[in-house]
Amino acid sequence: MDILIFDMDGVLVDASGSFTLATAATVRWCWENLLKGSVDCDRYTIEYFNIAKTHPALNDDINVSWLILRAMLRTGRKSMKEAFPSLEAWKNEVDALAADVSMEDLARENAQVPPLGEVRLVLEEMYFGTENYAKFKGKVRGIGGEGLWKDEKPGTSRDWKELGLPVGIYTGRTRNEVDLGYKILNWHGFPDNMLVCSSGRILKPSPEGLSILCERSGTKDPAFFGDTVSDLAAWDAFGRGSFIGIGPILKGESLRRGLPNFDTLEEALSSLLPS
Repeated sequence: MDILIFDMDGVLVDASGSFTLATAATVRWCWENLLKGSVDCDRYTIEYFNIAKTHPALNDDINVSWLILRAMLRTGRKSMKEAFPSLEAWKNEVDALAADVSMEDLARENAQVPPLGEVRLVLEEMYFGTENYAKFKGKVRGIGGEGLWKDEKPGTSRDWKELGLPVGIYTGRTRNEVDLGYKILNWHGFPDNMLVCSSGRILKPSPEGLSILCERSGTKDPAFFGDTVSDLAAWDAFGRGSFIGIGPILKGESLRRGLPNFDTLEEALSSLLPS
């Protein structure tokens, strides 16, 4: 082990509250304002989030929101309470997606559902908050309040400079979202060349992010800390180093494959790094 590479959401940052709330708020807003349905319930919970994260295409919560809206539209009901999928129906919806599905192609085939780009604008404003979002997006709807990112918590109290090994981050966040993650972690001066994020159009489950970070740091044996199937698939494709699962989503798969899995990143670091 000669470098530590971290995913951000679910690993460095506990974003289960923020993105669960942002997805729920996005679905409600789109259902009422774009699809003219009635919002008479609030069903999206962490259990739905965990099911979504078993599919690589749903690593992005914009895709999760869009897929829920498609499932609701299929029912033909206007009441959200009647249209929202049960946990079992949601699992079936996720399991029915092909492993290599293109959500962009799927969205083009389902023109009755709000476009992914429209859903993205809503969710991002909910997440960043209206004032923050306006700084780099310009046009806003005024629906984001102060931003749900403020509900996030750090996955570790340790500074990146104190970890004793080179550190990299491979995340599906955009650069603007990463900067909020640094605020939550209270990390300052993290080197840009050791960050691979979706703004560079390198997305998991591609192993390219791991390759880039090893090449830039001159390392060969990374420990990659991840929490979803897209993280594990990226490491599998990379083909070396070690994978450390964080949180509940991969617990069963980690046990089946004999891979370490910890409830929190802090617990993992305490176990794996010298005190």
